[in-house]
Amino acid sequence: MNAVAIVLLRALAHLPLGLLYSVSTVLHVVLRDVIGYRKRVIIQNLQRAFPDRSTAEVKAIARSYYQYLADLIVESIYLHAMTAEELRAHVVFENPELLHALEADGKRGMIMMGHSGNWEWAGLATAERFSFTLLPIYRKIKNDAMDDFMRKLRSRFSSHPVHDKEAFDAAVKHPLPHTFAVLADQTPSGKKGWWLKFLNQETPFYRGGEVLAERFGYEVVFAHVLRAGRGQYRIHLERYHEPANNDRGAMTKAFASFLEEHIRQQPENWLWSHKRWKHQANEQSVWIDRG
Repeated sequence: MNAVAIVLLRALAHLPLGLLYSVSTVLHVVLRDVIGYRKRVIIQNLQRAFPDRSTAEVKAIARSYYQYLADLIVESIYLHAMTAEELRAHVVFENPELLHALEADGKRGMIMMGHSGNWEWAGLATAERFSFTLLPIYRKIKNDAMDDFMRKLRSRFSSHPVHDKEAFDAAVKHPLPHTFAVLADQTPSGKKGWWLKFLNQETPFYRGGEVLAERFGYEVVFAHVLRAGRGQYRIHLERYHEPANNDRGAMTKAFASFLEEHIRQQPENWLWSHKRWKHQANEQSVWIDRG
């Protein structure tokens, strides 16, 4: 992506959101019917995750997913120019007291969430509303221009994006109170992941969030972004309580269970075009729950 494309994205961000949704209505047809964007991946993921669903039900979820994906694209573009007032109108927090509790001096917090709803809106809505410094952990995008565009976007409202390889340094150096935001359903390599059964699949999860939380004593809150309507999101929050027998992977297992429960409630509201199950477990895989 070159500089001209970035200028175009910035220009599109200043169009009214209603007009962008008109673009999205056309875009989802292009994605679904014209180019068939990752159609095989989406259908296979849904069939594997929901083996009890009929072919017609899987196709219906896929159709809804394409409209969600198109909305997500235009909403993320619009976020470049979105105001704080608009964020508050479009993103509502359930149980906000769980995040207000992280605003106290000296607090270390961590929000673990998945690729649900509009996680970009949710992140900046969190940075805008709460007084702790938000540190969203991100993975570098291969295209430098797009990586710079997204990093600047995620830096709005005093948010401070942190490269995933620098998270532990940030935990030590960044002033308190601060709260990490972790997209905890990213796909690690088979060797680096903790394996468990998730959506009927053998699935690796990153260890980093749990290791970071335990090493520095972070208070952990799970979050899931639900769609309440087009452009309307509510963030469901739950505090993670460490079990008495805090075995290795306990937090990761709890998050995976939380995420799966909410995906089943709104199956079209998760990133099905992502190649989540591209790795296979082997004899060296580290299992924390075989289901």
